Amino acid sequence: MSEKKELIEAFRKLDFKALNELLDDDISYMDVHKSLFLKRLGQEVNKYDKLDKYEDVTEGICGSCNRGCKAYSFSTKNCPSLNLFFEEKNDKVTDIYICNDLRNNISGEHEWNISLNFYEEEKVDFEPSLHYNINVQKAENCLQEFSALTSDGYVTSQDLVYWLNKHKDLISKLDLGLPFIGKSYQAFEKLDNLYTNVYALVYNHNHNSIATNALKEFDDINKGEEKSIVLWLLKHKNENFFSFKKTDNWQKTGLIIFDDESNVIIDCSDCLDSFLYEDLYSNLENSLLIKYEPTDEHYLQNGGSVNYSLETFLRFHNKYLDIL
Repeated sequence: MSEKKELIEAFRKLDFKALNELLDDDISYMDVHKSLFLKRLGQEVNKYDKLDKYEDVTEGICGSCNRGCKAYSFSTKNCPSLNLFFEEKNDKVTDIYICNDLRNNISGEHEWNISLNFYEEEKVDFEPSLHYNINVQKAENCLQEFSALTSDGYVTSQDLVYWLNKHKDLISKLDLGLPFIGKSYQAFEKLDNLYTNVYALVYNHNHNSIATNALKEFDDINKGEEKSIVLWLLKHKNENFFSFKKTDNWQKTGLIIFDDESNVIIDCSDCLDSFLYEDLYSNLENSLLIKYEPTDEHYLQNGGSVNYSLETFLRFHNKYLDIL
């Protein structure tokens, strides 16, 4: 049996002992050492109680990174598939990595796939450059400044606007908040997570006037007529705001909780309408989505897949077609 066939069988059985023996200590897989590659794969597999082996191995063709080359899909019922490409040279497997665009005769049946992600710092060829080290220090200073700003557990929305504007150049250079940039650095992950929350709050703050106008319009509609509410929802469907954890009596105090980890309180009284609008819109839309949820027959008529939107749900029930 060739090395690749032995590896395929070991991956099918999820036999990590065999994989550890078959894989080469001197070769990197997905740019990381063998031990880390297997550890991360094991962590992903262990998320699923029923995933102890794969029943089927299906050959397919890579449609992206190695276009036209053979790749393999390991699959079993009710568990994510594992799609792998084996790079070879002179019958020796020189690399193994996830195939994100595997195409075969059963494509679409196994779109729930295991993914492996590694930080740049974890890769065997990573060498911190001067530029990297400088940015690491800047990121630390940025985090320390935020920590000092929120040290007493209380901050205003204006404080967060100031912090974000002050550090926007660094945030831009580090590509923070961009999920598909291809590279992920562990050194900047904490700042990235912080930026995501701050950005959401600042977005609400900066777009508060839009929420104010929408709430004024809602005050003038006939609340007892469902059609009027639907009209209002459809008109403002693209005016999205972010939701945060609320304090008691937040509608009057404007006090919002920044996140579940720090529990920093934010005084958002100067942009309260954005939170009132988001809460109102979400509640109204959710109640209608529940009321007009598609039936099993609707799902059958559409091949088992239905677009999750208020417009779609209303059309299924022939409601308010004149305004859709």
